[in-house]
Amino acid sequence: MASELCKTISVARLEKHKNLFLNYRNLHHFPLELLKDEGLQYLERLYMKRNSLTTLPENLAQKLPNLVELYLHSNNIVVVPEAIGSLVKLQCLDLSDNALEIVCPEIGRLRALRHLRLANNQLQFLPPGRNVPPCFCHFPVSLTQNN
Repeated sequence: MASELCKTISVARLEKHKNLFLNYRNLHHFPLELLKDEGLQYLERLYMKRNSLTTLPENLAQKLPNLVELYLHSNNIVVVPEAIGSLVKLQCLDLSDNALEIVCPEIGRLRALRHLRLANNQLQFLPPGRNVPPCFCHFPVSLTQNN
């Protein structure tokens, strides 16, 4: 499985793919191959649903700077790193069906964000007062089935 994953990522890097599908791979860690060297500079859409991820790398925005859509639903992610706010082109972020307990205020720096899915997590509250990400005010945010 690991060699198949490496091959998939290598082909995506060589052929400058804009979409990468890593769904249903039973991944417990974010693949380091995605973050090697310059990363995947051309990648715009990353699909990693239904894995077993618990964290995201701090250098995600640095290595995948052109992400427009990031699908991470149905994992076990507890914390989203502050660096998520550096994905300046991100328009769609799906974190539904994870184990999130809080939403980091840095999500508010995602000015291009148009779709944010947070349903079915362990969220008890959103960032208070002035820390509420502006994106929460400009479009619907899916927050169903939280605490």
